[in-house]
Amino acid sequence: MFASRYLVRFDDICSTMNWRIWAEIESCLHAHDIKPIIAIVPRNRDKKLIVDIPRRDFWERVREWQALGWVIGLHGYEHRMITASGGIVDINPKSEFAGVAREVQYTKLQQAVRIFEDEGVRPDVWVAPWHSFDANTLDVLKRLGIGCVSDGFGMHPWRDELGLLWVPQQQWQFRRIPFGMWTVCHHHNLWNRGELDRFIRDIATFSRQIISFDEVRRRNYGERSALDCLSDVTFHRMLRMRLLVKKPKDQRVDVNRYLE
Repeated sequence: MFASRYLVRFDDICSTMNWRIWAEIESCLHAHDIKPIIAIVPRNRDKKLIVDIPRRDFWERVREWQALGWVIGLHGYEHRMITASGGIVDINPKSEFAGVAREVQYTKLQQAVRIFEDEGVRPDVWVAPWHSFDANTLDVLKRLGIGCVSDGFGMHPWRDELGLLWVPQQQWQFRRIPFGMWTVCHHHNLWNRGELDRFIRDIATFSRQIISFDEVRRRNYGERSALDCLSDVTFHRMLRMRLLVKKPKDQRVDVNRYLE
């Protein structure tokens, strides 16, 4: 019997995402009563995220997801690379926030949160584009009322000196692991039929071990343990090797008119 638990996360959610693939993903999630983390780009300006024509009912859909208990993530502001900094997590040498002046970060994140609020949506967790942010980002998030971070490594959640709850995000596909808590992050905009079928099979296989983010944050967590600090270093080294993956084919459509 495995004692491990899994969280499901989807990144790069926006009005121009891959809606054809998403329809089957959403149907699968409903069938197994899975409540994922949905990382939403409030004001997309990344051409790579324009895979389909924009859905006019996008924010209506987001409100429906939140009403179902899905946790809404703040996935940056415009999803645009501003610096070549890997930030605190230091996975990718590019960032929308790391290395940017604190006052600029505050303005961008305040505007991002306001977009959610204007649409009647509450962002509950920070999901950084490219996993890159810095100490100023965390301070601003705390001041804006976002108390959770979906990032970092280790096997269990912890709280930092600001009181922010960190829930590690260590996997990009399901794997049998005997213990720990694992966030499996998906980027469905890049999927083909085979990858979608694998996801559907994985959800059926792991459904009894999948929990919601709300279940996680209801628990009490303290500082990160020495074991989790050690696993952080190990995961980081392993991930740098795994990031040597093929780049997706260009699936974009008529992008420029949606970026004005």
